[in-house]
Amino acid sequence: MMNGEYKLLDRNKCLDDENEFAEKLLILKPDVLKEEFRQPFFQYFYAQSGFGCYPDKLGGKVFGRFLADGEKAQFRRSDFLGVADTEQLPQWAQKRLEQLAAPKMRIRVFQIDDSKDADKLKFMSHENVMKIAGVDSNIYHQVYGGVVNCSDLEGVFTLCNTSFPAGYYGHSLSVSDVVEICDGADKGFYYCDPVGFQKIDFDISKADRSDILNVLIVENGKEPYEAEIRDELKAKQSVVGGLIEPVYFAEDDNALIYCDEEFLLKDIAPNRKVGSLVIHGTFMVVGNGENEYGEGIEVSLTDEQIKEYSEMFRYPLIYMTQEELAEAQAEEPDEGISQI
Repeated sequence: MMNGEYKLLDRNKCLDDENEFAEKLLILKPDVLKEEFRQPFFQYFYAQSGFGCYPDKLGGKVFGRFLADGEKAQFRRSDFLGVADTEQLPQWAQKRLEQLAAPKMRIRVFQIDDSKDADKLKFMSHENVMKIAGVDSNIYHQVYGGVVNCSDLEGVFTLCNTSFPAGYYGHSLSVSDVVEICDGADKGFYYCDPVGFQKIDFDISKADRSDILNVLIVENGKEPYEAEIRDELKAKQSVVGGLIEPVYFAEDDNALIYCDEEFLLKDIAPNRKVGSLVIHGTFMVVGNGENEYGEGIEVSLTDEQIKEYSEMFRYPLIYMTQEELAEAQAEEPDEGISQI
């Protein structure tokens, strides 16, 4: 956590005339927090629901998340100073608020394997595919799985044609590709057509997922999230944004971190502290195992490891003073707080 004392937030950081709290950033009264958490970082609370969000409703509970780490909690309406003035937010809070309020979808993407495409169905419309052989799950290969900041399939299409998600390793999303929406009311499989998407039956157990690794991706200012990437060098490099460098951190060496080996040269913002090392930029956690010959290989993280490391890397470096950060990097400190 933090070792310094920081000025607590007061009503001067709040708007004067905001009474409704739903889907807004609030500021908690300092004395509501336990002493060890009585810091400005923990006063920011993103309200999501509850009768306490409305001044004319009976009941006073406000449900939401702490902005700093995304942890869910509930408070009484009277526990808040008011609605935060977003014009006065520090940079880290602005970025966290954008991420917390952004839409999220958990998806998988499947593409046709050329070596299995005997009927030349790749890039063919759904109508024509159905005339020839139908959508055959056996000829598809998973190229990605993870959480994206999209609200619908059109958003997924745009994302996968302009700025690939971390770990995406395939061609730009195109006709004949299949997208799985993993949760929610629209859960299911969708065929990418020349215009829009067609919902289809798709047997994921028949698709080739043999080289998929379950990993944890940790981006600047975001909560760690589980992803499914291919066990390919380019897929791993796409996560960190450059040449991969291993960092061993687990006591039993059953997991390791891959980060960009040139993160200091690239002047990338600091992300998380791992032991005595401050890692800059996006990194991923993957399982560390051995093959039948005793050679080291990457393996999928277990559900228990995902949970453990999600908690381990939940807190970004807003909890370090510049002095602490500089000391960790053997640099001269500047005054203030790390703004990531």
